[in-house]
Amino acid sequence: MPRRPHALVAPLLVLAMVGCTPTTALPPASPPSEEAPLFASDEEALAAATEAYEEFLAALDAKLQDPPSPDVSLDDFAEKQALDEAMQSVEQFEVEGLRITAPRTVTTVRLQMLIHAEDATELVFYACESVAGVDLLDEAGKSLVTPERPDLSAWESSVVFRPGEALVNSRTQWTGGDVC
Repeated sequence: MPRRPHALVAPLLVLAMVGCTPTTALPPASPPSEEAPLFASDEEALAAATEAYEEFLAALDAKLQDPPSPDVSLDDFAEKQALDEAMQSVEQFEVEGLRITAPRTVTTVRLQMLIHAEDATELVFYACESVAGVDLLDEAGKSLVTPERPDLSAWESSVVFRPGEALVNSRTQWTGGDVC
């Protein structure tokens, strides 16, 4: 008798047994996050960061003008490095008898990056500030502004968004160019 039918039976049995063994079950996909993103777009996030940044600068400048605004609390607008440096500026102005005549303005902003964390969202951006209409006065009321002072300065800043608050977290003068 020819042995061919038996030769085909063994591989078929192996295939049949493989088909009957349980397969590794994949866990079900986790449900989509029910929490909606904080911002619908990068543009919306940048607009919110710009608003928070302008409010911070307005509060800081209110502290640097004569008379300084006692009603403004900088920790309502900033935290960490930005708050520390703003407080140092206010202290330096008080010690040296300095004051500014008007607030600075933000002329342009540009998104650098958006960072999503579990409990916060941080937006890092470049801001161009203008001091064209701002004079810096000493204790006697004499202007300390020189003709060489640039009207525009570039800053790399960040705003951290948490439920119910937006605080400027950092603010460093940008020397990398091409922001203003």
